[in-house]
Amino acid sequence: MKNTIALAIIAIFVFSLIPLSFADESGADVNAETAVSIQTTASPSTQDSNANAGAGVRGRIAVREELRKKNKDRLQKIADLDKTQIERLSRLEVKNIDKIAELKKERLEKLAKLSEEKISRLAELDKERLEKISDLSDEELNKIAILGRARLKNLTKENFAELRAELKEIKIMKIKNVFGLNERRISEANIAHIRDRFERAKENFEKAKDDLKEAKEKLKDAREKGNKNETLEFARNYLLHTSDALINHLEKIKTKVQESQNIPDDTEAKIVAEIDAQITDLNAIKADISAATTKEQIKEAAKKLKAKWNRLKHLIDLHAERVVAARVKGIVNQGIVLEKRLDLILQKAKDKNITIDVSADVTQFSEKIAAAKDKYQQAQAKLSSIIDLKLGNATNEQIKAVADEAKELLKQARDSIKEAHNVLKTIVRKIKEADHSADLSEETEVEIAEETSADSSTDEANITTETDTTASADDNASAST
Repeated sequence: MKNTIALAIIAIFVFSLIPLSFADESGADVNAETAVSIQTTASPSTQDSNANAGAGVRGRIAVREELRKKNKDRLQKIADLDKTQIERLSRLEVKNIDKIAELKKERLEKLAKLSEEKISRLAELDKERLEKISDLSDEELNKIAILGRARLKNLTKENFAELRAELKEIKIMKIKNVFGLNERRISEANIAHIRDRFERAKENFEKAKDDLKEAKEKLKDAREKGNKNETLEFARNYLLHTSDALINHLEKIKTKVQESQNIPDDTEAKIVAEIDAQITDLNAIKADISAATTKEQIKEAAKKLKAKWNRLKHLIDLHAERVVAARVKGIVNQGIVLEKRLDLILQKAKDKNITIDVSADVTQFSEKIAAAKDKYQQAQAKLSSIIDLKLGNATNEQIKAVADEAKELLKQARDSIKEAHNVLKTIVRKIKEADHSADLSEETEVEIAEETSADSSTDEANITTETDTTASADDNASAST
């Protein structure tokens, strides 16, 4: 008998995050862009153990049905609920039934209107918080029941007035995949075009670096020989290749900004316009370098290029971190959607009388994703504040200090995501062990609570480290003549 498990969104989350193989959990290679399909066939030697397992399952079902019957009897004595409402509530864990049973009739009736999956999540709250939210309106109660576990826990700490005020800032979205949370939509054709431009800019950048190295050696040799004409020519070439390196580096960052679906349209337009303006300035300096025929003109051009680099380096770091922040946001969104998908898997298993003990694990996963989201939002605020610092004529040191704080916050966000990944592996293992037929469609619609007041890959590493090359090149350029 073949058993299939398809946990596509889990694979997408894992492989978007860090290059850790999913094979240790699935025994198969996984394509992050497609559903995971893992098939296993039971051998004759396992049939006896399967039969024993079947008997064990039947025993657990019998026990569970007996407990459910007792829960129904208890609930019928408490309130005049209809058959459907009693059925939903009776399927709760015994510990949660005890808390539910102590609620007043009108509060219990409100909860009973919710879906079983929502009731189960709310029932995990302690009695005091459960009583608090039971006084919300039906609309508010439904909204709070959609929150992730970590957000639900934190929000219910607040007093009733603050709780209701925050709920007003939350809107409910129904989405089929994480793309529904993106700041903007970019067609696949456009993304392919942008990535082609990135590759060209990357190749040109690498060529400029090689040419720069060669020009440096030739310049050094000409100066040692005292050949003034060659010194002048190679100094010019050195400055031209430095300009090319800077221009193509900016082009790389620009394409990454344009490719990001988690940078808003208006922000993307401003960043691209700013980068284009810097490229225009560099091309003007490059024209001056090409036209220079004397030592003094070369020195003047080198001075302009050095001044431009001093203004550019912090700007480059800022926009590079914006790209990193956008990617972190994308992964956080995947985690938010994944928590909802996990709830669907667990509910389907429960409908089949399969118990999967991952409540604490999913709560921990939710908390790690919430922590990553919080760090991301703090980093985003820091990055946004740099614009005000620039307008206020802040020094480069002040801007760098804020940028470094943002970078550290993003690192902490990525650390939380990695920890969430480790928890996720445990969840996947437990789901597979308990329900071999678990199936999660990538396009399954889920409800997401979005707060309207709220706001690592190789390419990222290249973007944030290659500026050192151009910085070194420019320092040499200023001393070349």
